[in-house]
Amino acid sequence: MTMVEAPAALQVYMIEDSPIFSRLLAAAVESAGGELVGHSDNAQQAIADLSRVDAALILVDVTLDSGSGFEVLEALQKSGKARTATKVVLTNHTAAEYGSLSYALGATYFYEKERDSWRVVELIGKMAAAK
Repeated sequence: MTMVEAPAALQVYMIEDSPIFSRLLAAAVESAGGELVGHSDNAQQAIADLSRVDAALILVDVTLDSGSGFEVLEALQKSGKARTATKVVLTNHTAAEYGSLSYALGATYFYEKERDSWRVVELIGKMAAAK
Protein backbone atom coordinates (compact mmCIF):
# COMPACT_ATOMS: atom_id res chain seq x y z
CA MET A 1 0.00 0.00 0.00
CA THR A 2 1.39 3.38 -1.02
CA MET A 3 0.88 6.32 1.28
CA VAL A 4 0.00 9.59 -0.36
CA GLU A 5 1.25 12.69 1.41
CA ALA A 6 -1.21 15.47 1.99
CA PRO A 7 -0.33 18.62 0.09
CA ALA A 8 1.57 21.21 2.10
CA ALA A 9 -0.55 23.93 3.64
CA LEU A 10 -0.48 27.46 2.29
CA GLN A 11 2.56 29.11 3.91
CA VAL A 12 1.71 32.60 5.23
CA TYR A 13 3.98 35.24 6.79
CA MET A 14 2.36 38.18 8.60
CA ILE A 15 3.82 41.63 9.24
CA GLU A 16 1.44 43.34 11.67
CA ASP A 17 1.94 45.33 14.87
CA SER A 18 -1.61 45.22 16.26
CA PRO A 19 -1.93 42.24 18.63
CA ILE A 20 -5.69 42.08 18.15
CA PHE A 21 -5.55 42.21 14.36
CA SER A 22 -2.66 39.72 14.37
CA ARG A 23 -4.76 37.22 16.31
CA LEU A 24 -7.69 37.71 13.92
CA LEU A 25 -5.50 37.20 10.84
CA ALA A 26 -3.78 34.17 12.38
CA ALA A 27 -7.18 32.61 13.11
CA ALA A 28 -8.29 33.33 9.52
CA VAL A 29 -5.14 31.70 8.12
CA GLU A 30 -5.56 28.59 10.25
CA SER A 31 -9.32 28.25 9.68
CA ALA A 32 -8.74 28.41 5.91
CA GLY A 33 -6.22 25.58 6.10
CA GLY A 34 -3.13 27.77 5.86
CA GLU A 35 -0.07 27.70 8.07
CA LEU A 36 1.35 30.82 9.70
CA VAL A 37 5.10 30.33 9.22
CA GLY A 38 6.12 33.60 10.82
CA HIS A 39 5.05 36.93 12.23
CA SER A 40 6.80 40.20 12.93
CA ASP A 41 5.72 43.59 14.21
CA ASN A 42 8.73 45.43 12.75
CA ALA A 43 10.42 45.81 9.38
CA GLN A 44 13.90 44.63 10.32
CA GLN A 45 12.72 41.32 11.78
CA ALA A 46 10.38 40.73 8.84
CA ILE A 47 13.19 41.31 6.34
CA ALA A 48 15.46 38.90 8.23
CA ASP A 49 12.74 36.26 8.54
CA LEU A 50 11.70 36.48 4.90
CA SER A 51 15.28 35.87 3.79
CA ARG A 52 14.92 32.40 5.37
CA VAL A 53 11.20 31.59 5.06
CA ASP A 54 9.50 30.63 1.81
CA ALA A 55 5.97 32.00 2.21
CA ALA A 56 3.44 31.88 -0.61
CA LEU A 57 1.43 34.73 0.94
CA ILE A 58 2.85 37.73 2.77
CA LEU A 59 0.47 40.03 4.66
CA VAL A 60 2.00 43.49 5.16
CA ASP A 61 0.86 46.36 7.38
CA VAL A 62 2.28 49.75 6.40
CA THR A 63 2.73 51.26 9.87
CA LEU A 64 4.81 49.07 12.19
CA ASP A 65 6.36 49.36 15.65
CA SER A 66 9.69 49.98 13.96
CA GLY A 67 10.13 50.72 10.28
CA SER A 68 7.38 50.32 7.71
CA GLY A 69 5.83 47.76 5.43
CA PHE A 70 7.20 49.79 2.53
CA GLU A 71 10.74 49.03 3.77
CA VAL A 72 9.92 45.33 3.75
CA LEU A 73 8.47 45.43 0.24
CA GLU A 74 11.47 47.42 -1.02
CA ALA A 75 13.94 44.99 0.56
CA LEU A 76 12.12 42.02 -0.96
CA GLN A 77 12.06 43.71 -4.35
CA LYS A 78 15.80 44.52 -4.25
CA SER A 79 16.83 41.07 -3.03
CA GLY A 80 14.56 39.11 -5.35
CA LYS A 81 13.29 37.15 -2.34
CA ALA A 82 9.64 36.18 -2.34
CA ARG A 83 9.39 37.04 -6.03
CA THR A 84 6.56 34.58 -6.57
CA ALA A 85 4.78 35.26 -3.28
CA THR A 86 1.45 37.06 -3.23
CA LYS A 87 2.00 40.25 -1.24
CA VAL A 88 -1.04 41.86 0.36
CA VAL A 89 -0.78 45.31 1.91
CA LEU A 90 -3.47 45.66 4.54
CA THR A 91 -3.55 49.07 6.19
CA ASN A 92 -5.61 51.85 7.73
CA HIS A 93 -4.00 54.36 5.34
CA THR A 94 -6.23 54.68 2.30
CA ALA A 95 -4.59 57.58 0.46
CA ALA A 96 -4.00 56.83 -3.22
CA GLU A 97 -0.28 57.46 -2.73
CA TYR A 98 -0.07 54.51 -0.34
CA GLY A 99 -1.67 52.22 -2.87
CA SER A 100 0.52 53.48 -5.70
CA LEU A 101 3.69 53.02 -3.68
CA SER A 102 2.61 49.55 -2.54
CA TYR A 103 2.07 48.41 -6.13
CA ALA A 104 5.33 50.03 -7.27
CA LEU A 105 7.14 48.02 -4.58
CA GLY A 106 5.63 44.74 -5.72
CA ALA A 107 2.38 44.38 -3.79
CA THR A 108 -0.19 42.18 -5.46
CA TYR A 109 -3.13 43.68 -3.56
CA PHE A 110 -3.77 46.81 -1.48
CA TYR A 111 -6.62 46.65 1.03
CA GLU A 112 -7.98 48.89 3.76
CA LYS A 113 -8.22 46.96 7.04
CA GLU A 114 -11.67 48.00 8.19
CA ARG A 115 -13.41 47.87 4.83
CA ASP A 116 -11.59 45.06 3.02
CA SER A 117 -10.50 42.51 5.65
CA TRP A 118 -13.06 40.05 4.29
CA ARG A 119 -11.21 40.15 0.95
CA VAL A 120 -8.04 38.93 2.66
CA VAL A 121 -9.91 36.09 4.36
CA GLU A 122 -11.45 35.15 1.00
CA LEU A 123 -8.02 35.26 -0.70
CA ILE A 124 -6.48 33.06 2.00
CA GLY A 125 -9.29 30.54 1.53
CA LYS A 126 -8.92 30.48 -2.25
CA MET A 127 -5.14 30.15 -2.11
CA ALA A 128 -5.27 27.42 0.55
CA ALA A 129 -7.88 25.47 -1.45
CA ALA A 130 -5.69 25.67 -4.57
CA LYS A 131 -2.70 24.09 -2.78
